[in-house]
Amino acid sequence: MMNSLAKRLTYRIMAVVLVMMAIISIVTYYSVRSYMLEEAQERYQGVLQRDHEEFRRRLSDVMVATKNNLHEIELNVDHPEKIVPQLERVLQANPSIITCAILYESGYFPERKRCLEIYSTRDSVGKVHTFQDEDDHNPYLDREWFKKGLSKDTADWSEAYFEYELIPNDNARYLLTTYSIPVHDQHGRPVALFGSDLSLEFLREELMDDLRELNEKNEKGSSRHSYNFVIDHQGTYIVHPDEERILNANFFEESKQTSSRIDDDVVDRMVKGETGSAMVEIDGVPSWMYYRPVKHMDWVIAIVVPEEVIFHKGRMLNTLIMLIVLLALLIIYLICRRMISDITTPVTVQKATLERELKIANGIQMAMLPKTFPPYPDRTDIDIYASVTPARDVGGDLYDYYLRDNRLFFCIGDVSGKGMPAALLMAVMRAMFRSETRRAESAAALVDTMNRNLSEEYTGGYFVTMFVGILDLTTGHLDYCNAGHEAPVIAGQPLFVKPNLPVGALPDWEYEGQQVQLKSGDMMFIYTDGLSEAHNHDDQLFGRKQVLRIAEAHRDDTAQQLVQTMEAEVKRHTGDAPQSDDITLLAIKWQNHGLMLRATMDEIGCLQPYIERVAQEAGFDSKESKRLRLAVEEAVANVINYAQASMITLHTTIADGQLVLTIDDDGNPFDPTKGSDTDLSVTPDKRPPGGMGIILMQRMTDGITYQRSDGHNILTLKKLVK
Repeated sequence: MMNSLAKRLTYRIMAVVLVMMAIISIVTYYSVRSYMLEEAQERYQGVLQRDHEEFRRRLSDVMVATKNNLHEIELNVDHPEKIVPQLERVLQANPSIITCAILYESGYFPERKRCLEIYSTRDSVGKVHTFQDEDDHNPYLDREWFKKGLSKDTADWSEAYFEYELIPNDNARYLLTTYSIPVHDQHGRPVALFGSDLSLEFLREELMDDLRELNEKNEKGSSRHSYNFVIDHQGTYIVHPDEERILNANFFEESKQTSSRIDDDVVDRMVKGETGSAMVEIDGVPSWMYYRPVKHMDWVIAIVVPEEVIFHKGRMLNTLIMLIVLLALLIIYLICRRMISDITTPVTVQKATLERELKIANGIQMAMLPKTFPPYPDRTDIDIYASVTPARDVGGDLYDYYLRDNRLFFCIGDVSGKGMPAALLMAVMRAMFRSETRRAESAAALVDTMNRNLSEEYTGGYFVTMFVGILDLTTGHLDYCNAGHEAPVIAGQPLFVKPNLPVGALPDWEYEGQQVQLKSGDMMFIYTDGLSEAHNHDDQLFGRKQVLRIAEAHRDDTAQQLVQTMEAEVKRHTGDAPQSDDITLLAIKWQNHGLMLRATMDEIGCLQPYIERVAQEAGFDSKESKRLRLAVEEAVANVINYAQASMITLHTTIADGQLVLTIDDDGNPFDPTKGSDTDLSVTPDKRPPGGMGIILMQRMTDGITYQRSDGHNILTLKKLVK
């Protein structure tokens, strides 16, 4: 009674403190939020004003210097050698100008080459260099600003652009904008452009330095910081902290890609030349943006301040309050700890014991499932990989496979329910499958027997969805039976399955089997519904369409690659959401390393290249290769002549020091080994016809066997590999 009272009292006190903490935090947050927002707008609008004035001053300096020197340039327009000193004086008197140039129209000087350009530029240490370029063609003549300047006879600023090698042997890249004004000859006709280049790199550095000082003063402790950018009238970035975006990215286009109407309104106001601010999302970060137009230019300068920066100090205050309250909760906890320890200790011990036992059970359960891959390393015709991920320490999913008579028996199952009961039933189903595969001849018969056996036992209302298949590794023929399970995927497409009930649901249910012919290289992917029904925190399912898409895209991968890719994709989808169901994946890929022929003598010629390839893989010399070919051709000819088959399949394996070649046909029963009693001591004219073919095959090989199975003649030739 005392323990219960102490427990209730502790919870009530802690609940009251938590409510108080929440109320204080909310009131504090909203009371300072408005103040912080107003203070931030005043601060950053001030920075924006200073940046704009600096921008305007630099632009104005370049415009004034260019216009003031135009008259003297026009006086000497026909004497380029007199213009050179004037260009150098412009640079020396105006530190904002990095390059000053005059570019004549094509063919202005008949005695010179078609194009003449004179320019002076300043290097990184401030030294002025002057160059005179004469060429048959100057690329600047094709620029829009040059054509527009001469044709309209107007001064204007160019779009921002990158310039390389302003100085010979200098590979530096310069971000420039040019103010150009037409130069007239003595007849008043515009014949050249006189221009001055403003380095936007200097402006960028000044803007960044100005904002960096503000960041160090007001944005300490924040994981993000404010930054500024400049765009032209088309929205192209001219200045940005990310140099890769300069002249390569467009703010207007980025704004169109968002779903927010606010971003579109901001773009409209920028285009109209308005000053303002708005809450937007840039690069996925909620931010306040302050912007204004640049005088003399159709440019916009803006400062982006992440919301986290503006409200950082308010959050710090809330955090401090929460820490104080948490300290109070800790004191309450320490006071009550001793009072409730006697209650919690037995429960903790019991929980630890249960967890330890579940881990042991999980280890036993996993040991029951095949986990060695590849399971048949000597075989190249089958590739298998599987994985199981229980939703709890133990689960109810299973998979298994077994090889008998060159046929692969395999299954995957999902026991209804979870936990220890499902795990026990899973172990029973796996044992029954292994037992039945040793004598079953069809998938439907195997499932039917398992259903009857399970129905005789008490299962507590549990049942098992299963998919059971028998794959003939010689022909690729798949016999399968689906018992209420997810439809497998073959070569990226869902396999049609009949609606049988799960195993254990109804004792007298008659299960229907199905058949399909696989093609060489087909990948079969089977899974439990824990994969398709895996969900994330938003309750969005992984879905069958996603399973089909991945299986189709990776149909040419190995079995292991497909399973691991599927595991990675479902993990990416669910994130850290808790797993609600067991996930079991099984991939089987069949490769036909044999040869299929129509049972006609016209097909005999196809044997030679196939036998030569097989002999080469086995390391046979030309003599042994010929002996093998004669034996195989004789055997195939016998099938064509006596078995009345329609198709013949040849399959080879090389293992344990011998080559095994299987000849499989769908004809009438025909055992060529019965003709091996021919008496060679009797002269040919006195011997009964037939019997020599088997003698030839016996002498050319190291063993011959015959069997009749599932309506097929199967003749096996063996030859030792030295």
